[in-house]
Amino acid sequence: MRSRRLRPLLRPSAFIALALVLGWALFGYLLPRRLDPADLLYRPAIPSIIIADRQGRVLYEAIDPRGNKHVPLALDEIPHACRAATLATEDANFYHHPGVDPIAIARAAWLNWRAGETISGGSTLTQQLARNLLLTQEERQERTLRRKLREAWLAWRLERRYSKDELLALYLNTTYYGHFAAGIEAASQAYFGVHAAELDLAQCALLAGLPQSPAQYNPIENPDAARGRQAVVLGLMVRHGYLAAAEAEDARREALAYASTPFPVRAPHFVMWTLGRLETLLPAERIAAGDLRVTTTLDLDWQAAAEQIVARRLAQLRPCTAAPDPLPGVNCDADADPARRAENAALVALDPATGAVVAMVGSPDYFDASISGALNASLSLRQPGSAIKPLTYAAALDPARASRAGRAAWTAATLIADLRTAFATAEGAPYVPNNYDRIYHGPVTVRQALANSYNIPAVKALDYVGVEELIDMAVALGIPWQRGGASAGGQARQPVAQPPTADQWSVPADETPRYGLSLTLGGGEVRLLDLTAAYAALANAGRPVEPYGIARVTTLDGQEVLFEAARSADARPPAIDPRVAYLITDILSDDHARQPAFGAGSVLELDRPAAAKTGTTTDWRDNWTLGYTPDLVTGVWVGNADNTPMKGVSGVSGAGPIWHDFMLAVHKDRPRSAFAVPAGLAQVEICADSGLLPECPAGDARCAAPRPVTPDADIIACPHRRLEYFIPGTEPVEVDRSHVRRLIDVRTGEPATARTPSQYIAPQTFWLLPPEYAAWAREQRLAGIAVAETQGPDIGLAARSAAADAAAPLALVSPDPQRTYRIDPALPASAQEVPVTVLPRFEPRAEIILLVDDAPYGTLTGPDFTAWWPLTRGRHTFEAVTVGADGAPIRSEKIVVYVE
Repeated sequence: MRSRRLRPLLRPSAFIALALVLGWALFGYLLPRRLDPADLLYRPAIPSIIIADRQGRVLYEAIDPRGNKHVPLALDEIPHACRAATLATEDANFYHHPGVDPIAIARAAWLNWRAGETISGGSTLTQQLARNLLLTQEERQERTLRRKLREAWLAWRLERRYSKDELLALYLNTTYYGHFAAGIEAASQAYFGVHAAELDLAQCALLAGLPQSPAQYNPIENPDAARGRQAVVLGLMVRHGYLAAAEAEDARREALAYASTPFPVRAPHFVMWTLGRLETLLPAERIAAGDLRVTTTLDLDWQAAAEQIVARRLAQLRPCTAAPDPLPGVNCDADADPARRAENAALVALDPATGAVVAMVGSPDYFDASISGALNASLSLRQPGSAIKPLTYAAALDPARASRAGRAAWTAATLIADLRTAFATAEGAPYVPNNYDRIYHGPVTVRQALANSYNIPAVKALDYVGVEELIDMAVALGIPWQRGGASAGGQARQPVAQPPTADQWSVPADETPRYGLSLTLGGGEVRLLDLTAAYAALANAGRPVEPYGIARVTTLDGQEVLFEAARSADARPPAIDPRVAYLITDILSDDHARQPAFGAGSVLELDRPAAAKTGTTTDWRDNWTLGYTPDLVTGVWVGNADNTPMKGVSGVSGAGPIWHDFMLAVHKDRPRSAFAVPAGLAQVEICADSGLLPECPAGDARCAAPRPVTPDADIIACPHRRLEYFIPGTEPVEVDRSHVRRLIDVRTGEPATARTPSQYIAPQTFWLLPPEYAAWAREQRLAGIAVAETQGPDIGLAARSAAADAAAPLALVSPDPQRTYRIDPALPASAQEVPVTVLPRFEPRAEIILLVDDAPYGTLTGPDFTAWWPLTRGRHTFEAVTVGADGAPIRSEKIVVYVE
């Protein structure tokens, strides 16, 4: 009986005891062992990280991977702008919550639910401190309710123990900013070479954006991404009332110079790039734990050669008064123009078979703040100029791409008319490209056009294949251009950044670039590293490679392998037909073909077979040389980190000598090797100038005997021939009939007449070109060139083979479409006329009528087929019409001009 009466009393006691036990267990489960500020800042020594070259030579040793430059500061020693930027970015309600922000958690849950994935964490600044300082490495990697509860409980406990200012100071002193920098003081020295107290608003905003993803937003490696993140931070500062929109815009526009406080390191740009790659290979917690040996792909001897050559060649571009302290073997240029301004350069060398980076120079001096030396220019977006042209021609030469697009593939012998050409654009104004030398070269083959880097043929090639085709080719080779970014022709349209309003500052605008025909002349930006890798595919039978710098990661004792890179790219399918890759290589290594533009013995020639291409932007801001042997591909850029234009420094005089010297130095003790000719190519004898067959095959009656084309001229076999490579199915089938022999009066150079004394009559061979070359031929006055009055079936086939066969039979070549003219009131009307010229690509059988505003204006006759039209204000249309041999009407495309 007694036990029954006591039972109700025992039940509450047992419940209380159980609750106390469970509470104590939960307390121990969630509570850290210590909550002392000194303990939280105390950082016991841990094993270092060693970064070594491929032969094991140490490049850099991080004594404490969590931030060997860690220097704690009091909160009042940290600029207010840095504190505000951090709070606006990480925890705008920091001073108003108890360590956990229910509103932020609810907002994050809503965003994650809508996105179907975790895109927002909702953690407060205090929760981040609890996670980073009080949880173990294993706990931080957990994605469990236990971890979130423990993190929230620890955050609440931290808020009970420390003041808000203490917590903010602790966060700013311990947060990892990348670049081996923990804390704001270490970060300011690592990125800007100054103490934290010296940071301004723009610098603070950039640093505040780094902790979210130090590798992705590293300004040394990804300056554009870092500036984009900085703009987001500034927008958040505006949104939360820390800044006015005008102040944010001023900070966004501020030019930043990157440099680091000097520390012992070799190949610093490569080391920091390697760190960024390491952060993508291993969890941050594992890197922070140290005990790592990172064996890289770098060759320290080649790196030293690259650094010395870059310094020497840049010094030679400077006047002696502007050159820094002379280096051994470095001579300045006493006659150099001080305005030349070529202060920066970058070099990347890759193994074309694997993509392994064997040398990387990001600037001549990593620690020179005056040139933003810490900025790795090999990773910066720059316009490549003509260095992108090989990809355009690769697209044009590819039979598979041509078949998919329903067009004929070009060949190295395809003839292109290098003449003034106006291209219609989506923007309205005509696009009229010029050659680098401001000269039109008339009929040129693809081999000549690419080898000499003529611009107009390259634009015609892109116009033929389409801008999207070049973008697709570039993407396949690792250049991250955006597909779908093609405009309807003309120049590349770069995004124009508009300053956001106060309530829209953090909303990124649509910045998808729109590319036009100038993309083939360098209108789209690319990183040197990516373009060098694209060239590696040309040397590697068309197989793309991905540049990498980390070969192997182990523990310091070598007992545990944490990562090992693949050694070959042979398993990858070709992004370019191996035969096309070889054709481009054969052209770029043709020292004879490029002599008209570069001369004999240029810096592009080595002591062994080597393919090379230069690039120079029209505004002189960037110049490039990229080239390769079967064993090595090297890219070089020369310019200025602040994008200041140079003066008269081209790819030949700037980047070219660096490329040439480096390639000679690293190949010095290596055997010479030739580029392997892939299966599926055939050599065919062609006419050197026209690209057509020099004579009929045996038994073909088409050219069994010379035939007269005019009373004083006979067709003859072409006088100059050469061998050319062709992909089967693309060989020429037409026989050259554009070379004629005429009797001329040697005294005048004109055709001989019946009155010319016989002793002054001599035969001369001419290359007879179609009428579209008439103006060019008159200007050039070249011996051995003649122009037919009409485009007959038996002549000029050479000049028609590239584009004219696919073009309209009747074309208006003047005025330019969408051109705007302005009437000058100071000039008489008779002096303000424009020529309207029609190009018939056939022999007209009837009159050609010019229509102006859909009304007959006049009749056009040869040889010029030109009428003069007086300027009249308004919008006007021009069109030419005639009748073909079959009686069907033939009309030119209608063009529009404007007169103001």
